[in-house]
Amino acid sequence: MSKKLIYLTHARIPSEKTPAPFILKTCAGFVQEGWDVELWAARRHNPWFAGVDPFREAGVSPSFPIMQIPVIDWMRGVGRAGFICMIVAYNVAAAVRLWRRRHEPGLVVYAHDLRDIVLPVFIGVPVVCEIHDFFESSVGFVNRIVLSRVGGLVVTNSIKAKILHEKYGIAPERLLIQQNAVSVEEFDITVSRAEARERLGLPPDVRIIMYTGHLYEWKGVYTLAASAEFLPDAMYLYFIGGTSHDRDLLRKFVDKRQLPRIVFLDHQPHGMVPLYLRAADVVVLPNTAKAAVSREETSPVKLFEYLASGRPIVASDLPSIREIVSENEVCFATPDDARDFARAITECVEDPLGAQKRGEAAEALARTHRWDARAKNISAFLRRIDSKA
Repeated sequence: MSKKLIYLTHARIPSEKTPAPFILKTCAGFVQEGWDVELWAARRHNPWFAGVDPFREAGVSPSFPIMQIPVIDWMRGVGRAGFICMIVAYNVAAAVRLWRRRHEPGLVVYAHDLRDIVLPVFIGVPVVCEIHDFFESSVGFVNRIVLSRVGGLVVTNSIKAKILHEKYGIAPERLLIQQNAVSVEEFDITVSRAEARERLGLPPDVRIIMYTGHLYEWKGVYTLAASAEFLPDAMYLYFIGGTSHDRDLLRKFVDKRQLPRIVFLDHQPHGMVPLYLRAADVVVLPNTAKAAVSREETSPVKLFEYLASGRPIVASDLPSIREIVSENEVCFATPDDARDFARAITECVEDPLGAQKRGEAAEALARTHRWDARAKNISAFLRRIDSKA
């Protein structure tokens, strides 16, 4: 008999943000491991993705249902207060539904955020939470309550595992360190760089330095933009993705500084990312060292995609990044130092043999971080936690 897993998340599904495809791929992996999965996502308005098939957008099979949990969707109007209202409403609605099913044999609850299980941890059903960025709530008692009652925690690096053990007394047997993953086969494309540029309408005769993903300040995108001042004239920076608001903020920074040769492209469907990466000469992960979320907490899905693409990578020299890669796979640059990023990018471009060697090592490393292997490890952990509940 397959076991039932209910995945709780307040994230918008589908969405332009990373958690949406990540959650869908995680659920698909659990299905492959024999779980009967239901995804309970908050019913939140997202006009940019109206009518979009979430499974097609994430590139996964529709092998599980997505249940829409009603919430108070006021975030666009009242900011943080709206977010709190949404989280409270999600917890109440999810807890009520779980209460009705609390005696269902073999039921396990899985979550992507501590804030989504403040009430569900009291239902009497085994709960496991996956810990990602911003994993500590700003409300201290939420952390203490949830972490004391949750059955197990999946953490994406050893830094967070150490913090959880030392600060909250989480026993090692309640922790699974499991890094993020990538669909390697999606990036295993035979298209050449020239062909990719032709398909995408990108210039064939310049060096393209590419960043894909969100444009939050802690991602270090302002440092990368500032590096344009120190790059050779033949190199162009391409920023692909982000919300229109964050894109406008970064564009204003670029205009104010009169930074040259910077191109902005809108968010692209997830399935187009491999083609864009193939078109690049260098891809960049410029995370800042000024924020704990970047320095210690993150395990960037973007980095795993970069690795799978086999393109030359320049990355910030941070503990969170060093946990995943070394000089064998990437060229490191000093975080928050635009001039040093320009130096590392230029050296990457001017050393094609070294770049090729690191690219081959990167692809090999990516193959050790597959979604199916990740799901297998977490599934074994879930069954162990459930057996002790």
